[in-house]
Amino acid sequence: MPSPTATFIPDILEEHVEELAFLWGRRQTALRDSDYTLRAFSDLEERIAAHLHGVIAVGERALPLLEDTLAQDDPLAAFAAAFSLLHSGADAARSRVLDAFSHAQGERFTGLRDALCHGPLDPAAPQLDALFRSGAAPVAIAAGEALAFHDALPASREDLQRFLRHDDAVVRGHAWRLVGYIGASVDPKNYAAAMREQPGPTRRAALDAGAWCGEQGILAACRKLATDAPAQSLDALELLAILGGPDDLPRFRALADARDLGPTRFRLLGAFGQPALMETVLAGIADPEPATAAAAGAAFTKMTGQDVDSDRRAKLPPLGGGEPDEFEGEFQEEVTLPDPALARRLWERVQPWGRAGRLCRGLDVSTRLTREAFAALDMESRWEVCMRARFEGAWSGSPLRLERFPQRTP
Repeated sequence: MPSPTATFIPDILEEHVEELAFLWGRRQTALRDSDYTLRAFSDLEERIAAHLHGVIAVGERALPLLEDTLAQDDPLAAFAAAFSLLHSGADAARSRVLDAFSHAQGERFTGLRDALCHGPLDPAAPQLDALFRSGAAPVAIAAGEALAFHDALPASREDLQRFLRHDDAVVRGHAWRLVGYIGASVDPKNYAAAMREQPGPTRRAALDAGAWCGEQGILAACRKLATDAPAQSLDALELLAILGGPDDLPRFRALADARDLGPTRFRLLGAFGQPALMETVLAGIADPEPATAAAAGAAFTKMTGQDVDSDRRAKLPPLGGGEPDEFEGEFQEEVTLPDPALARRLWERVQPWGRAGRLCRGLDVSTRLTREAFAALDMESRWEVCMRARFEGAWSGSPLRLERFPQRTP
């Protein structure tokens, strides 16, 4: 580590490490958060960089704290320590991180993997490559992800096969993530097997990988899952909302009446972005059920970019239904209700919205966006636009470009 250039205050160093961990957790959520603009996300990354600088500026005096933090079970704390050690540039610190990574288990393992993904890797790439080739499956696939983030993974179809068919669903899920990261071509039988998985992270990772790899059959798979069991196929419906086209309009119109899907159905309509569904969204905004009205209001904002919140708030009923007891009443979740009249006026005022092929934040995202228009999208919408463009062959990037630290314009 470089020699410290300022007075070393242990409490401030500890604060830098804690803030680095906290802010990294915020960043992980913000990557696909509709409440974050690119500017807000960039500000978050600048704060992360500032706290990282605060840690490494202390030099070797930071090592005892970082060593202790590296051993914690908290994945964000482990990340902060490993990330700082990797940026120190010291061979011993890098070796300590790699040793911890190769033996870690549980949630701590996730933090160490993320540090290797986003921190400087050279000259550790050969060691990670060896782990990918011959390590235990959970460590091997995580090493592969780290190598992929640094464009250092020349994985073959055979290399991935052992992970995609592994007995551990977590390993299979990360293998599908890796397929999406590198745009790998895999045996279609693997996709067929993944579609038979129970709803959950593994199947969703396979669906997303198909989208990022431009596998056109993934649309048919989404439609089949959504038809056979829509209430158990939110993962397929979410992807269909992003990738689907005019032919799927009747399906999404029918979803508005599928109350067994709950308020989530309006989130799907917002992601689908078809102006022909706006009357359905406006009707949802006027729904007497608070969660439904709030979700429809969010869909309106997702499509138009216009805030239609009123000054009224309402409490949501307990998850189990019925009247809340005194204790539950103290912690009941509240939502802000949208203003139906305001939403109607805004929609009728801007006629070009109704002619858009796909509406998102007031932009027709079915056409090529300017750099300025793309920068105006929220982080969730940026992700969706890029995934759709990759699926349609209009963008040659990968989700790696959307996840790497620091974020850069795709």
